[in-house]
Amino acid sequence: MLVSSQKLKEKMLEFTRLFLIERSCFQRFVIVYKYIRFLNKDPLAKNVLQKIFDDTAKIIGNDSLDNINEEQFLNVKGQAIFSREFWIYYNNLEIIHGNMKRVKECNLTDKKDIKQLYHLFSKPYSRQMLELSFKVINSEIFERLDKDCFFNCDEEDNKTYFDDKRSILYLRGLRIRINKQSRIINSHKILHHIFITNKKNLDDDFYYAEIAQEEFHELDYSSQKNNWKKYNRACEDINKKIKKQNKDISDFLIFNTGSTGMVKINQKYL
Repeated sequence: MLVSSQKLKEKMLEFTRLFLIERSCFQRFVIVYKYIRFLNKDPLAKNVLQKIFDDTAKIIGNDSLDNINEEQFLNVKGQAIFSREFWIYYNNLEIIHGNMKRVKECNLTDKKDIKQLYHLFSKPYSRQMLELSFKVINSEIFERLDKDCFFNCDEEDNKTYFDDKRSILYLRGLRIRINKQSRIINSHKILHHIFITNKKNLDDDFYYAEIAQEEFHELDYSSQKNNWKKYNRACEDINKKIKKQNKDISDFLIFNTGSTGMVKINQKYL
């Protein structure tokens, strides 16, 4: 939950950043289209939006947000007013999404929808209004994600450990599959040696020679030239798998080269 929540935030902020720096009106419509399409497809985002909708309907006492007049909102709590504002700002972007979707489907053969968009959002304050729409949507979704993580995330989300049976490395919420097939690969054996064989000594240095003997059952490790490369490549593979899921983590394992080479877990991840 913690990792998927962070990824969702990062993606939404990236769309927002692109919109803020874009100068082309048409390209801004494209960014809005992709932003709303992403929210409609991402499972976690869809779940949060559904909760916002359900909470709004519950407060207002109506199963639908359609046909809600001003008099109804004068009699509801402040929370309902904030919910209403959220959907107003969301609808600003949804209108653009709907029109751009039709434009994409007809491959620009009918420019009516584009003209309507330009006319609708041609006011001097239109850009500021759309920027505010991004901010309001992001703010509400982020707050709900943070609350869900606080109340529902297991403490295991922040731990680093290796599930040997399923060959999955858990790193502060990241879930990295090591073996993708039934065959046990060298990367799995490296992690098995660190997390299972030496589970009480995770902060130790683990030499290739001892790994070769204990996990690979190689009794002649030192007699084979460049044998260390096999273990070095396995360590590289683990770091690459982690970085693929989180580009900011590229140094989970610290290791070196040579027949006297060793590997250890970077202390900041323990």
